[in-house]
Amino acid sequence: MKEIYPEQMKMKYNDKYKSIFTMYDGKELSQMTFYHLFPGLDLIYNKFNTEISPTSSKDIERDYVEINYCKRGIFESTMPEDKLLFLGEGEISANINKIQRIEAVFTKGYYEGIELLISIEELEKNIPPMFSQIIDNIKELKTVLLNNNMGIILKPIKEMIHIFDELYYINPEENKLYAQIKVLELLLVFTTIPMNNENKKKRYIEKEQVDKIKKIHDELTSNLDKKITIEMLSKKYNMGTTPLKIYFKEIYGEPIYTYLKDYKIHRALHLLEETDKSISEIAGIVGYDNSSKFAKVFKDKMGCTPTEYKKQKVHLEHQRLFGVEIKQ
Repeated sequence: MKEIYPEQMKMKYNDKYKSIFTMYDGKELSQMTFYHLFPGLDLIYNKFNTEISPTSSKDIERDYVEINYCKRGIFESTMPEDKLLFLGEGEISANINKIQRIEAVFTKGYYEGIELLISIEELEKNIPPMFSQIIDNIKELKTVLLNNNMGIILKPIKEMIHIFDELYYINPEENKLYAQIKVLELLLVFTTIPMNNENKKKRYIEKEQVDKIKKIHDELTSNLDKKITIEMLSKKYNMGTTPLKIYFKEIYGEPIYTYLKDYKIHRALHLLEETDKSISEIAGIVGYDNSSKFAKVFKDKMGCTPTEYKKQKVHLEHQRLFGVEIKQ
């Protein structure tokens, strides 16, 4: 399946069972690890620390079915006709590689997840006959995806998340048979789930609406020290308060004020680590009227006060919670 590997990534390791591709943007390392479980079926572990997703610009002749599970972050795909899909944490998507994404972005600047990449033609030739039902189910899924023409995103489904999480914490190289069994189980469960409105997430958001929400995001995060209400934003951007709140959560993974609360702590961590500003100055910059209230919110999130954090320089905790460095 080498024709689909992203051109922006460099091959670091390759053998008959495993391939590793890496991409370095000057600050952070991103990696895709492919395990070739069966001819025609790859299990891929994705870990990206960047905003722009690597994609392949090559013409793809075969219909590869992709199934993605998002563990951390948000995966934004621009599809034909200016439609955008958002894959959030715990959600599962299915797509056909021939349905080309115009652009793909990791909205939060990081992404971790698992992907199954399936060539039906090749897998059918190599999989044991006892699993022929899985092949038939995948073919039916392919038909659904071709008719949909936009891919499908499913709401979190308990049975599938359980299997994905089992795969997430094993080493397929050391447990190949187990990984093969779990992937076949996953495909059996996935392909028997009804692709109806009850299980499907909202299909897409118009690009015009996404652009407005991103402007709202930038306005809020650039003015942490100002009181900006949802009603003010609704009027300024000519968008109802309800769709504004729904779209923001869809794109950024959290309600507006929850997101802002975490963003303020994120920003404060950077200021504590990289500047000599006082606690009261930092409190004001991130929108708190007094340092006492800021200290309480900070301690609730981090488990220590801003003063203790500044002394201890707990950088590892910062990375564990947020995954990436904040932009200045």
